Amino acid sequence: MVIPCYNSLQFLGATLDAVLAQELTPSLQNQFEVILVDDGGSDDLSGWVQQRGDDRVRVVRQENAGVSAARNLGIASAKGAFVAFCDSDDMWNPRAMAELYSCFDADPRIGLAYGFYEVVDAAGESTGRIRKSDIQGDVWEQFLSVNPVGASGVMVRSEVFDQVGVFAENRDRFRVDVEDWELWIRIAAVWRVGLTPTVVVRYRRHEGNSSTDLDSLDAAYRNMVDVVFADVDPKRAALRPLTTGKIAMILAWQSLNDAQDPQRAAVYLGEAAASAPELRRTAEFWRLRTAAAALSVAGSRGYQVLRSANGLKLKLKQKLSH
Repeated sequence: MVIPCYNSLQFLGATLDAVLAQELTPSLQNQFEVILVDDGGSDDLSGWVQQRGDDRVRVVRQENAGVSAARNLGIASAKGAFVAFCDSDDMWNPRAMAELYSCFDADPRIGLAYGFYEVVDAAGESTGRIRKSDIQGDVWEQFLSVNPVGASGVMVRSEVFDQVGVFAENRDRFRVDVEDWELWIRIAAVWRVGLTPTVVVRYRRHEGNSSTDLDSLDAAYRNMVDVVFADVDPKRAALRPLTTGKIAMILAWQSLNDAQDPQRAAVYLGEAAASAPELRRTAEFWRLRTAAAALSVAGSRGYQVLRSANGLKLKLKQKLSH
C-alpha cells in the first residue's frame, strides 16, 4: 500500500487505522506493508510513525516533488506482487484489500482492480454520493471518456508498471493534472480491468483537496488525449474526435460547478459539438445546456440552491436504500 503524504497528520491517523484494520485471510494478514511517502513535508512523519510502533509501516522521503513523484517512489520501494494506493485523507473499508485482491484470482489477465467509492465530508460523514461503475474487462475505449477509478481505491500488479510505466510527473506543466486517469488508460490498453462492485474507500472532501484550476485542467486533459492516442492503430485513432468532444463536456461541467461560468461552459459545449456532432443527440449534452441556462438565469446563488437540493435528494435516496 502506497500513501503519498505532505504535512498530512490531520487525517493520516484515520487513514492508517483503516488500512491496518483490513479483514484478511490468515495467509494474507502479514503479507502486506504500508509505505508512507513523505513528499518533503515539515511535520516529522517519521517520528509520528515511530511512536505508533507498527512494523508493517515504513516511511520513505523525497524532496518535495508532488503526488505523482511520491506515488512513483512508493512503487519503486514496494516489494510485493501488487501495489495499492490510498491518499492520506481517505479511508479504506475493512474488506477493501480482500475484495480488490480477489479480482486478480478471477482472471490472470487483469492488471488493475478497482471498486466503488463513497464521498464523505471533512468529519467523515457521508454526503450521500457513491460513485459506482460497471466498467470492467477490455475497457480501453470506455476509459477514454470516463474515469471510474478512484486513485484511493485501486490495486495494480507490480509487473504492469514495468510494461506501461508509472505516473506521469507533470507538476511543472500543470498545477492540476489528470495523471492517474492517463495511467489507467495506458494500463487498459494492454491489460484487462477488474471490478469489485462494492464500496472500497471513503473519499474525504475538504478544503485542502478542493482546489480547481480550469486552465490547468484544460491543458492537462488535452495533453492526456495527445498521450493516449500517440502511436495507436488506425481503428483506435478514429476514436479521438469523440474523446475530445467528451472531454470538452467534462470541462463544461467543471466550468459550471467549479467556476460558475456558463459562458465558458457554452464554449466547451460548442467544442464538443464541433469535435463529435453525435454528442448533440445525447441526454448529457442537453443536461449541460439546461444547467448552463439555469446558471445564467438564476445566478450563482440560485444555481447552488439547485445543486444543494439535488444533493439532499441523493443523500435521502442513499439512506433509504440501506
